[in-house]
Amino acid sequence: MAKEKQGILQHGETLWDVALRGIGIQLPDEYVIRFCLLCSKANEVGLDKVTLSDLTDIEFEARKEVEERTKQEGEA
Repeated sequence: MAKEKQGILQHGETLWDVALRGIGIQLPDEYVIRFCLLCSKANEVGLDKVTLSDLTDIEFEARKEVEERTKQEGEA
């Protein structure tokens, strides 16, 4: 059996990725990370309290995470 390539998503993110793909939504890894960060923020403050500033922070943080994880994956 061929060894599968490990992606940059972590456990909880992978579960969301699989769940979304199960209903026909395939997102790039960065967008899955954004989605998970948004879920965390919504759980923290309430979905109705998430601001545009929060979304901008989430976008920036997700992009940074992708860069860091990709770099780490390349070093491994």
